[in-house]
Amino acid sequence: MAITLSVRGTSRRTALFACAVLVIGFQADGTAFGTETSAAAAAATAYYVDPAVGSAGNPGTADRPWRTLQEVFASGRTFADGDVIYLRSGNHGSPVITGGVSSGVRTVKAAPGAAPRMKTLRFASGATRWTVDGVLISPQEADGTYTTGNLVQFDAGATHDILRNSQVRAASDASADTWYNNDWVNRSGTGVLVIGADNQVLDNQIRNVRNGVMLERTSQAGAGATGAVVRGNSVNHFWEDAFRCKVSGCLVEYNSAVNSYAVVPPGMESDPPHRDMFQSYRGDGSFTPVTGVVLRGNVFTSRTGTRYTKIPFQYNGKYTIQGIGAFDGPYRNWTIENNVVQVEVGLAMGLYGMNDSKIVNNTVVPRYPATDSEIRLTHQKDGTPSSGDIIRNNLARTFNTGAATNVQHSNNITVGTAYSTHFVNYPGGDLHLRQGSPAIGAATTRDAPTLDADRKQRSTPFDVGAYES
Repeated sequence: MAITLSVRGTSRRTALFACAVLVIGFQADGTAFGTETSAAAAAATAYYVDPAVGSAGNPGTADRPWRTLQEVFASGRTFADGDVIYLRSGNHGSPVITGGVSSGVRTVKAAPGAAPRMKTLRFASGATRWTVDGVLISPQEADGTYTTGNLVQFDAGATHDILRNSQVRAASDASADTWYNNDWVNRSGTGVLVIGADNQVLDNQIRNVRNGVMLERTSQAGAGATGAVVRGNSVNHFWEDAFRCKVSGCLVEYNSAVNSYAVVPPGMESDPPHRDMFQSYRGDGSFTPVTGVVLRGNVFTSRTGTRYTKIPFQYNGKYTIQGIGAFDGPYRNWTIENNVVQVEVGLAMGLYGMNDSKIVNNTVVPRYPATDSEIRLTHQKDGTPSSGDIIRNNLARTFNTGAATNVQHSNNITVGTAYSTHFVNYPGGDLHLRQGSPAIGAATTRDAPTLDADRKQRSTPFDVGAYES
């Protein structure tokens, strides 16, 4: 335990009644790891940045703060393990975070009661063990401009960095609610792009964007955003992919996505963009397997009543957003569990070239009033069939898995159109199990997750689907 002491004559230093502090983080598989910081953390410094009254020439104290976070990092200042940079209200520009430490953490966070904002945020190559907490990244709200680029970017070579508890959006809700098709094309970019390894995107609200969180690869061998953890984020009001992972070893869990709009860039009217709630593909011509990916507890809903009025959900009378798609295998050793997928096209879960993987306790039905939805397990692009997969405890409108080989099926329930039999409020989008559902107590514990999509403990006998009754 760390105990804070008051030290006479020291306004900017914090003494800790300990030689080390245990910092808890999470690996890509969700297990915790601990890092003991050095005794240097006992001398950690608190700095302050204030766009209203600060100056680049100040020492960064509470009474003589720096001016903007962009200026702080452009100055080349360095920071030590345990240092905290407090941001006061105002526009902090487009900071590019630099510098690294081998252990511990340095933090950029909103000062108590403050509302700091930025146009964009970038973790540069070599930025290591930084946490940014509780800020707003919004070009329109920062300086009245727009960008179609990345609002937050973790460069290749930026590692062990964290963005958490923040708001990332191209513009305010009031502004985005006035946008038509071309406004979305010309004013919104990707919320978060991760290229470096072992970074985390946690508990952020991402809105009014083209794409939500993208985990990208940098080589045909699969290098890139490996080891990424994307947990607890919401993506709302978007027009391409909500989440994307093109690398091995990523963890995407307990996120949500809703309200996908049918934006079509000029010139693409005959071939609108391919849209997915979650998508994996390589796009570089390689056939390097993407392995060890975990998709857990995500809730993907094509639309709700909370929507913007100037842009449709449909294009040419058709809904366009698909669910979970892994499109050009080979994929291997994936875990796809406890996900809830409600979209309005048939391909709610499409797994192409998925091998030796677990597809367990998912709930996959069409978003009312659509009628088509399926879990599809099929061959990869070169015709090689999916093989060696486990499909258990799923509750789905339709299963289409006959093209796969050596597959274990058990305790799955085909819903068909019997939605009122199973769900609390299917038209309203509540897919928790209603009393008397045949899915209650009908699952096997074999290969099943012990928590459900609400992170509620399952009790024996387990229920079929993503939610435990």
